[in-house]
Amino acid sequence: MSDNDKDALLWTARPLVRQRRPGEPLWTIRVNHVTYSAELMFHGESYGWEAQIFRETEFTMGRRFILREKAIGWAEAEKQAIEEGDA
Repeated sequence: MSDNDKDALLWTARPLVRQRRPGEPLWTIRVNHVTYSAELMFHGESYGWEAQIFRETEFTMGRRFILREKAIGWAEAEKQAIEEGDA
């Protein structure tokens, strides 16, 4: 075990900052001076696909699906709700 690995075990060790992995952009719209966007992320065969909705780059909501097509469909339905003012 290297010295760096041993330091990580100390109670004073600081956790690593998790870096956000950008997803596949699906859409971006602007409604009432607010920008909304959606991204699609693949989490592997066991976890499937996740559609994420952002409001001004801040994560707002997400939902996971087994099938990619279902995740895209959900994101498109959310886009329509935002455009109609139902979100």
